[in-house]
Amino acid sequence: MSAVELERLVRQIGPLRGVGWGLAVPGEGDLYPEEEVAIARARPERRAEFAAGRLAARRAMAQLDLADAAIPMGPDRAPVWPKGLVGSISHAAGICLGVVARADNFRSLGIDIEGDAPLAEDLIPEICLPEELALVPANLRAARAKRLFSAKEAAYKAHYPLAAQAFGFHGLQVDLAQGLARFTDHPEVASIPPESRADLPLRQVFGAGLILSLSAIPADISRR
Repeated sequence: MSAVELERLVRQIGPLRGVGWGLAVPGEGDLYPEEEVAIARARPERRAEFAAGRLAARRAMAQLDLADAAIPMGPDRAPVWPKGLVGSISHAAGICLGVVARADNFRSLGIDIEGDAPLAEDLIPEICLPEELALVPANLRAARAKRLFSAKEAAYKAHYPLAAQAFGFHGLQVDLAQGLARFTDHPEVASIPPESRADLPLRQVFGAGLILSLSAIPADISRR
């Protein structure tokens, strides 16, 4: 995976007004003291990845003419964004991507980057609902399952700040053609309140061995 290839996918995912993107690779980036606390005992590889993710997020902030700021890790291990901002960070295969927006424009953001190798067969039932793969030819199921995995990761990361509740992959049903993730009736999402169950928008592009998924929830998204 290269930064050039990922930059190409960022362009392909389409313009999104008010959203900044940033890329970095492990080995780049310094940490604020508030960030150091989170990885004081981490292995060097994890520390390098963490620092690059924070640098990617700060580069995204710079696209919006925002000053550098610390992005600590909360007790739930999620990034704690500066007041008035929302964002997301993803790491895969030696590269980090950050996305940031003002909270006035977006309620939340979630991104995911993955290599597009097919998903292992034994993981498909854990990730996908039968109806998500019902019309997919058998020889394409594993590849489609990987795309669904990435989409659900992005949607989950976008939704988590809204209700602060963890849930599994069967809690969402993804329609890649319509660009939506919908909540299911699975027991693992039963405790999520109705006001936090709006359909989650999705964008996904892939190429050069990569999958990039984005869920950007507008500030004015309707609730049901």
